Amino acid sequence: MIDGRTRTGAHRTLRLALLALLGAAVLVVAIEMVLLVGSPEAPYGLLVLLPLTGLIYVAVGAVAWERRPSNRIGALLVAGGLAWLVAGLVNTLVPALIAAGQIVAWVPVAVVVHALLAFPSGRLAGRSPTSGAAAPPRLVAHGPRILVALAYVVAVVPQPVRYAATPARPPYDPLFVANRPDVAAAASVVQSVAAALLVAVVAVVLVRRLVAADRARRHALAPVYAYGAAAILGVAVLSALTRYAGVDPIVVPLVQLLVQAGVPVAFTAAMLGGGFARTGELEELAAWLARPGRGGDLRGALARALGDPSLALAFRVEHPEGPTGEWVDESGTAVALPTPGADRVAMPVVLADREVAVVIHDRALLPDPGPVRAAGRIVALAADRERLTAELLASRDELRASRARLLSSGDSERRRLARDLHDRLQSRLVLLAITASDAAIAEEGSLAAVRRGIEDAVTELRELVQGVMPALLLERGLVAAVEDLARRSPLPVLLVTGPGVDQDLPPAVESTVYHLVVEAVTNAVKHARATKVDVDLARVGGRLRVTVADDGIGGAAVGRGAGLRGIADRAGALGGTVVLDSPDGRGTRLVLEAPSGW
Repeated sequence: MIDGRTRTGAHRTLRLALLALLGAAVLVVAIEMVLLVGSPEAPYGLLVLLPLTGLIYVAVGAVAWERRPSNRIGALLVAGGLAWLVAGLVNTLVPALIAAGQIVAWVPVAVVVHALLAFPSGRLAGRSPTSGAAAPPRLVAHGPRILVALAYVVAVVPQPVRYAATPARPPYDPLFVANRPDVAAAASVVQSVAAALLVAVVAVVLVRRLVAADRARRHALAPVYAYGAAAILGVAVLSALTRYAGVDPIVVPLVQLLVQAGVPVAFTAAMLGGGFARTGELEELAAWLARPGRGGDLRGALARALGDPSLALAFRVEHPEGPTGEWVDESGTAVALPTPGADRVAMPVVLADREVAVVIHDRALLPDPGPVRAAGRIVALAADRERLTAELLASRDELRASRARLLSSGDSERRRLARDLHDRLQSRLVLLAITASDAAIAEEGSLAAVRRGIEDAVTELRELVQGVMPALLLERGLVAAVEDLARRSPLPVLLVTGPGVDQDLPPAVESTVYHLVVEAVTNAVKHARATKVDVDLARVGGRLRVTVADDGIGGAAVGRGAGLRGIADRAGALGGTVVLDSPDGRGTRLVLEAPSGW
C-alpha cells in the first residue's frame, strides 16, 4: 500500500523499472564525475552541477511517473533528465561523448517547452484539461504538437552546424569540419531568433489557457507556467548578460542550472497536489477505461482515482421483497446504503437519466462531491455493464437460497403434517379402539360413544386436509375457496373477482394464490390490527394478479417470517413475482402475479 492505494502487478513492475532507471542515472553521474576530474574548462563544482541537475530531473520525474503512471509528465521529466545527463558529457575529455553533449545541449530547454504545453495531463492534443469546452478544430488541436516539434528542431538542428563551422582545440572539436564563421553566426542567429519566436508563441498559448481556465485552475496553473517560462527565458537572458553586460561567466551558468533544477520539482509538486491531484487521477481513470484488454476491477480503479481505499460500488437489483429492490456489490452480495448525515456518502452514477449505481465513499476523505460526480460520469457505462454482472450473480445466489428455503419449507410442512397425524388423529383413533374394546368386553351399549369418536376423528381429518389443501379449492376452484375463507374470517373481507379468474388455472398457481390470501388475512388478523381486508383477483393478459390490502399498522416484510418468504419462493418457481408494500402506519398491500396458463 502507498498512500492507501493498492498497487497492482503492473505498478510493481513500473516501480522496479524506474528504480533500475534511477540506478543507471546515478551510475552515469558517477562516471561523468570521474571523467570531469581532468577537465580544465570550468571549476569542478560547476561541472558537477550539470549532471546533478539531470539526476534531479530523473529522480523527481520517476516519483511523478510512479504516482501517476497514466500521466506523461513524469515520463517527460525523466526524458529531460536523461537529456541533461547527455548534455553534461560535453565537459568530459572523450571526443564521442563531447559530440553527443554538443548536439543535445539545448534539448533540456525543449523538454521544458514540451512540459509546459502538456501540463497537467502530459498530453498535447485534444480537449483542454482546464475547461469543459468541446474539442477544438483540427489545426488548433494539433497546435501544441507542432510547437513542441519545432522546439526540438530548433534545439537540435543548428547545434552540429555551429560546431562544424567553429574551430576549437582538441578534444572539444569532434564535430569541426571547416572554419566558417559566417555559417556559425548564421546558425546561431537562426537558432536564437527561432527560439525567441517560439517562446513568444508558447507564451500566447499559455496566457490563453489561463484566461480560459476557471479561477481555481488558474491559481494552480499560473505558478507552474510562470516558473517554466522564466526557466526558458532565463537561458537567453543570462546568456545576453554574459555577452553584453560583462557578468561573470561563471555566475551565469550557475544560476541557469539552479533555475533549471527547480523545474521538475515545480511541475511534480503542482501535478500531485497543486489543484490537479484529482484531475490527474480522473484522467488516468479515463485512460484506464479506454485501454484495450484492461485488467483490474472498476471499484479498485475508482478507489485509486479518488484516493479513498474504502470506496465501494453498489448496484440496484430488483427482488420480490419490495418495490425498490435492494443494493448489491460487484459480487452480488447485499449492501446497505449509508443514511443521510452519516460519515459515508452515496453518490449516484447516472447514465442517460438512469441511475445505474452509487459510489459509497468517506465524507472526510472526499468532502467535495465534484470529483466523485465527475468520476461517476467517466465510469457510468462501465458501471452499467458491471451492474448486469452483479444482477446476474445476485439472481444466482437468490435462486440458490430460494431452492434451499423451498426444501426447508417442504420438509417443515411434512414434519408438521406427520406430527399432527401422530399427535391428533392417531391418538383419537387409538382412544376410539380402546372404547370399542371396552364396550365389547362389558357387553354394554357404548356404540354411541364409538360413533361420536369416529365423528370427531373424521372432523379432525377434515381439518388436517383443509390445512394442507382445502376441499373447496380441489372441487370448486380458487374463487369458491377464497369466498369460504372470507366467510370464516373474523375480519370483514371484501372480495372482488374478474371474469373467468379461476378458469383453467394450473393447480400450482391455484394453491400458491390461495395460500397467499390465507397468509395475508392471517397476518392482518394477528399482527396488523386491521379492521378490514380487500382481496382482488383479476386476469391481466396471460397472468393472474392477486392483490390483498388491509388498513393496519403496516411494517410487514417478506423476510421476517416463513409464510410470506415461502410464498415468494413458490411464486418465483412458477415464474411469478410477489411485491410487498407496507409503510409504517399506512397498511399493507401484497401483490402476486403469476402465469395464468392461458
